[in-house]
Amino acid sequence: MLSCRRGLASLCLAARSGAALTVVLSLGASACASVVGEHEVETKFLVKPTSQSTFSGWSELSVSEDPNSVDRAELMYIRLEARDDNVPDLTFLKSVSASAVVDGKSTVVAKKAPMPRGERIVPLDRVYHDDIRPFFYKDDESGDYTVHVDWEGKVDLTKTIPPEGVWMKVLVAVRIE
Repeated sequence: MLSCRRGLASLCLAARSGAALTVVLSLGASACASVVGEHEVETKFLVKPTSQSTFSGWSELSVSEDPNSVDRAELMYIRLEARDDNVPDLTFLKSVSASAVVDGKSTVVAKKAPMPRGERIVPLDRVYHDDIRPFFYKDDESGDYTVHVDWEGKVDLTKTIPPEGVWMKVLVAVRIE
């Protein structure tokens, strides 16, 4: 499950579908053969025009089973895509970074700057290549295991963004072993 942060300047992250990873990890060790493989999770966020050149927000993904019930989980990629067909490319974003946060410690997992001209689908540069299971922590309230991701970036104020904003799709792919 992904959630929105209150008070975002120009970025809002909302749930699209966290079910894929939830199902994958909830199968646990008893069904390793069906868990192993590559899986995608899709989310979306809205970039709205403001007078600020920066944006920030956070999202959380929760799974019902302990991620340590699998041998390894690896981030394969994070890809951004403009959902609005009228947007020729993502150059209205100067930069974006995604950081996993556990116990106040932040680890950048992917980033991109600058955005390439003419590209509506842009993979972020993956900077974290180790097992992502340590980024899950147990949520004592729900009993689920959660990954908290902080998003930060800069918007190019010289670019025109429609008043209603631009919806971005984010695809995250993981490999479970």
